[in-house]
Amino acid sequence: MPLLLLLITFLSLHLLYTITIRKKSSLSITNWPLMGMLPSLLWNLSRLHEFATEILKANGGTFAFKGPSFTNLDFIVTSDPTNVHHIVTKNFSNYPKGPELKAIMAPFGDVLFNSDGDSWKTKKEIVLSLIKTAGFERLLMTTLRHKLADSLIPVLDHAARNHDDGGVVLDLQDVMKRFTFDLTCLLLLGVDTECLSTSFPRVPCAEAFDVIEEAIVYRHCVPPWVWKLQRWLHVGWEGMTVKAEECLNGFLEERIREKMVEKHAKGSSVNDDGDDNYDLLMTLIVETERLMGSGCCFNSKGEKFVRETVVSLMVAGRDTIAVALSWFFWLVATNPGVEEKILEELDRVVVTQTGEEKGLFSSIEELNKMVYLHGAISETLRLYPSVPYEPKQSLEADVLPSGHGVGKNTRILVSIYSMGRMEEVWGNDWMEFRPERWVSERTEGNNIINDDDVEKKKICNIHVPSYKFAAFMAGPRSCPGRKIAFMQLKNIASCVLRKYKIVVVDDHPVVPLPSIMMFMRYGLKVRVSSRTSKSK
Repeated sequence: MPLLLLLITFLSLHLLYTITIRKKSSLSITNWPLMGMLPSLLWNLSRLHEFATEILKANGGTFAFKGPSFTNLDFIVTSDPTNVHHIVTKNFSNYPKGPELKAIMAPFGDVLFNSDGDSWKTKKEIVLSLIKTAGFERLLMTTLRHKLADSLIPVLDHAARNHDDGGVVLDLQDVMKRFTFDLTCLLLLGVDTECLSTSFPRVPCAEAFDVIEEAIVYRHCVPPWVWKLQRWLHVGWEGMTVKAEECLNGFLEERIREKMVEKHAKGSSVNDDGDDNYDLLMTLIVETERLMGSGCCFNSKGEKFVRETVVSLMVAGRDTIAVALSWFFWLVATNPGVEEKILEELDRVVVTQTGEEKGLFSSIEELNKMVYLHGAISETLRLYPSVPYEPKQSLEADVLPSGHGVGKNTRILVSIYSMGRMEEVWGNDWMEFRPERWVSERTEGNNIINDDDVEKKKICNIHVPSYKFAAFMAGPRSCPGRKIAFMQLKNIASCVLRKYKIVVVDDHPVVPLPSIMMFMRYGLKVRVSSRTSKSK
């Protein structure tokens, strides 16, 4: 039977190839006998996000995908804000992640973004208890300063020093992935992996993250029996995934066990918010023992819980920030007018009245003054959300506001990428990178303020409902680290832009990678030069 299915798949793909050669492009998806719409999906897998957007635009924002008749690959994909609001907020209880998705995402374990019910509530409660403290914010800022000074700036300085000789071509996406991995490991585990340096060393546990993410995308696109068979045989993507899981889990478990030994040896407890030596992993272990019993982290259940919580924070802190920074620097580098406005704002906010340049922003108040930079980051996330899809699965039958029927146990994909490209929401200039769409200028009373009198203007960021701007999702499952994300993005972006001019290498292709994280397929090849005050 498996051989027959493979033969059918081969013949269908061959037929699709022949048709596509004759008709270069088409927005329609043929629902083939037995194979459903899977051949079209596989054919367009390399441009998955654009393909989904084209189909959604041609079908009013919602589309029912039919998989092969011998599998359970049917799903509904939507970018309609009213449907999204219904799914993630109004009828939230009917749309958990679901068991099928949990199986697909199993290489990461029962992490926060993959869990449901009591497990999700417990993990979210612990994550919020960890990150919503003054101690955590101080630790984050201290760690960020350290990694900027000791790794990111030296690497960019090295590239800038060689600029006049033709320049060192950097893959800025790789730089950001390495930087955020180091930052996250130091923040969460107290371990500096030294992934980012001028030698660009191989770090197996960092590479394991990438393999797992690619495998999860693969699992979304093939019948479950295919990847399950590969996993059983340890071949293909699944063979690589097994090794990646072993590598990543081994790295994390070693750090967790070391911290457990330290805790019981010293009798450590949760650090007070006033303690500058706030230890995030120690605090997580203590909180886990409070919930699951003293010494639980020495058994497999407790250790697994801590490891999965760490993975949740690592995925959020490493990948989402690295993706956002990569697209941000590309968009700014290719839009010089935007770059100039960001630099002007930085001159007003970052430099003190005496002309002395500050370091990182030290308070939320200072961050809130970076209105245009905030708009540029928001605009980046609109066009290139770090997580392009939000998967759900219905518990019971339902009808969406668009009129589409949803059967029991139906898989649903919210295309966040496509939502940022809907003309009905963003206007006919949706394809333009315009931070101004996030900025509002207000005046007090009837006072008229000249355009040149910037200091007297009440400039603020425009709020867009999360079911329209879903980069941080919406409803009960909205990202708890939104404020932290903007804090990191603003600080890193301002530090880099004030010091360096970034130029994208000519003819370098920049396209999204079809993955659960919106990385660039070919990286971001750039040259870096030092930016002097005169050249701003």
